[in-house]
Amino acid sequence: MKLGKLLQPELLTPIIFFIFMVGSIFFLFQIGGTKEQVVTNWSMDVVGLSELYRTGEAVDLHLFLEDEQGHPIEDANVTLVLDRPETVHHLEKVMHRVEGGLYETEAIFSLPGTWIGMVEASRGGHVYRNQFFLTVDGAIIADTSRDPSDHFTLDQPLPEFLQKEMEAMSTPSP
Repeated sequence: MKLGKLLQPELLTPIIFFIFMVGSIFFLFQIGGTKEQVVTNWSMDVVGLSELYRTGEAVDLHLFLEDEQGHPIEDANVTLVLDRPETVHHLEKVMHRVEGGLYETEAIFSLPGTWIGMVEASRGGHVYRNQFFLTVDGAIIADTSRDPSDHFTLDQPLPEFLQKEMEAMSTPSP
């Protein structure tokens, strides 16, 4: 039997299609296997959470991460987003490992009120997410004194009580 009869053109297209489909399915399973997995058995403790933070002051934020056995997590990549509800106002921070599961970053808050801290820690293919609340007191801080990672502009609408405070700051005293 000749090779030309074995590889007939009308059979070649379905064979190539079959090989392509099997390869595609294998590739998709490989990609699906590397997807991050959210874990819930880590724990987080934020240091100084009951403190009252002041606007315009550089503050160090510290948190401890522990695994399900209570061992410090030393090798995670930790990010923190500090969000001020009602204002489309947030700070994006990378937390740096200190030691013993302790991570830190510095922030300057420019608006008073309740802020939400959203933590994401990743290690290997596992991701841990948690959040906390903190209270900030003081006056609204000028653009020049704000945190470099502060993603806020006055073009964004402000809640009425903050708008009144901004107007009062810009009105000269008699």
